[in-house]
Amino acid sequence: MIDISDPLYNFIKLSDVEKEVVDTHEFQRLRRIKQLSSTYMVYPGANHTRFEHSLGTMHLAGLIGNELMGRGYINEDEVQKLRLSGLLHDVGHGPFSHLFEEIMTRKHGYTHEDVSHMLIVKSGIKDALRKYGYNETEIADLAQGRLANKPFMDSVIAGPLSSDMMDYIQRDSFYTGVLFGVTNVYKVINSFHVYDDQLAIERDALSAFEGLVIARYAMFKAVYFHKTVRAADASLLRALQLADESMDFSDPSRLEEYVELNDDYLLDRIRLNESSDKGIIRAKELIANYLDRRIAKCVYESSFIGKEAFYDKLMGKSNIRLELEREIEDKSGIPNGAVLVDLPVIPSVPHTFKREEFQNIYVVRREGDAVRGNIISASEMPLLGNIMGYMNMVRIYTETKYRAKVEQVIRDLFNSSGAYSKISA
Repeated sequence: MIDISDPLYNFIKLSDVEKEVVDTHEFQRLRRIKQLSSTYMVYPGANHTRFEHSLGTMHLAGLIGNELMGRGYINEDEVQKLRLSGLLHDVGHGPFSHLFEEIMTRKHGYTHEDVSHMLIVKSGIKDALRKYGYNETEIADLAQGRLANKPFMDSVIAGPLSSDMMDYIQRDSFYTGVLFGVTNVYKVINSFHVYDDQLAIERDALSAFEGLVIARYAMFKAVYFHKTVRAADASLLRALQLADESMDFSDPSRLEEYVELNDDYLLDRIRLNESSDKGIIRAKELIANYLDRRIAKCVYESSFIGKEAFYDKLMGKSNIRLELEREIEDKSGIPNGAVLVDLPVIPSVPHTFKREEFQNIYVVRREGDAVRGNIISASEMPLLGNIMGYMNMVRIYTETKYRAKVEQVIRDLFNSSGAYSKISA
């Protein structure tokens, strides 16, 4: 057992099998992948990585596991499985996390969860797990919240009560300096039970859970959806897309190549490419602007929470971003590539996985030695039901010198309610 210092939890302990996993090349690469991609452009302290988030998720999964073990729901071996799964839940992330994932998913049909599963069952991680008697497929399934035979264990890793969410809300808040994420997660953890084979919390902890969800919403508003963060992300995403068209680095089926990718390595690989391909040249320009923080300006914004008919129609249109960008550019008389439309969709936005949507929460209360439970639905907690879902947003960016022209065209394209005329018709 070794101790690792952590600014949130003081010390995180590693068992022998956990240390073996952490020491693999596949896991160590997470040190070189930022947790929040471009957020450091706005919040300079946001240089934390997937590595420490994974350690934190493991730590909290262990605390939850110990609570459940103390109440007789699981045994010590299952606590270790929860910790390993929390440790490995993000091991499949590529450079710039969700930005890279958007390219990978659209082009090759893989999510980072798919790649995590592949790495756990096919790489050196498998050997580390087997050395200590753990089945790699079982750990891989649990790491994605897909074990199925014990749904409450899945919920420890993925869901509205997950160790994943509890860690990233606190950790992102700490490193950005935005203090919305200071929440009492221990009150929630100490209240955990199992009811109807589902993870449940005691009624007395509902206010602490509400605080966690509200903190998550506040972090969306202040950090994850900050207009300058999203502008930097949109520009970087365009650069990666253009470069990938000829360099083809986004295919995760080539695992040996995939695990060599990280944030700095990928940018350098594109910048040093001497191809005369127009896409590569434009990608290099975008990356140069990105690294020097020459970020496009927001000229249009519309945001809302939950479901909205216009947004659903917009997202249902194929290549709508490209079509809208080209139409604005053509009507403005500016070069192609000068407009960026940001429509954050799964999986391109951090922390909006469908598995975090709040549909039902299982709540228990103690009556002497008995524990009785019931289900609280999102309809009974409308505030939480909305802010645990998706925050939808459309933003349009362009270079400062084109701002006036683009704003005039946007006024013509979008109606008084803010809907794109081609979609709302």
